Amino acid sequence: MQKILIFISLLLYGVGCGTSGGKSRDTSLDALSATSETVIKAYRTPEHIAITETAALSLEGVALDIALSEDGEFAYIASGDAGLQVVDIRDPYNPELVSLHDTPQYVNRVDVVDGIAYVSYRAQNWSDYISVAAFDVHNPYQVKNLGHYEGFQTNSHTVCEKEGLVFFVDHEGFKVVEAKNYHVIGRYDLFDTAYAFAMRDNFAFVANGRNGLTVLQAGEASYRATLTE
Repeated sequence: MQKILIFISLLLYGVGCGTSGGKSRDTSLDALSATSETVIKAYRTPEHIAITETAALSLEGVALDIALSEDGEFAYIASGDAGLQVVDIRDPYNPELVSLHDTPQYVNRVDVVDGIAYVSYRAQNWSDYISVAAFDVHNPYQVKNLGHYEGFQTNSHTVCEKEGLVFFVDHEGFKVVEAKNYHVIGRYDLFDTAYAFAMRDNFAFVANGRNGLTVLQAGEASYRATLTE
């Protein structure tokens, strides 16, 4: 019995020494890691921007041009024979028609400057407008017709550039490209119906022809990491 106890004691002593040796090896490995540190650098480049439709609002006539109020809360749409239409876009997921205003003629352009909406017709090859109707839109719920203006010229509402990206509409739909090389990183087909748009934050409010107002959201860019030395 005594021999058995001595054997067990020697065995336990050996296990203890083994454990102590294990700790010593761990310390050595830690020291090795500290002296051979590897740094991996990476940069991120835009690859794709998801574009989704958040809302659609049917309107009278044909939505041909659009401009936003200075605070971005209301949209003013030139709608052909239907004249000027005012839309509440404070909630881009639920736009609501506020009012519709007749114009003396067919209109396909609109601009809002200092609380005045100028709507007019421009033929494809004309550089100036012959006739413009002006509306006081300081209060979108109480629009006032200010009458007839001559020769007012407006901006193009088919292209917008910000933060190194270019947003635009063409016969294929709504697109987002990188400004430096025009590489397409986002696209939403609108089937040859988009005429103009206006941006607020990452929402595009599109004058979408007979489809009325279409609201698109250009989401955050997804990125790919590229390892460098």
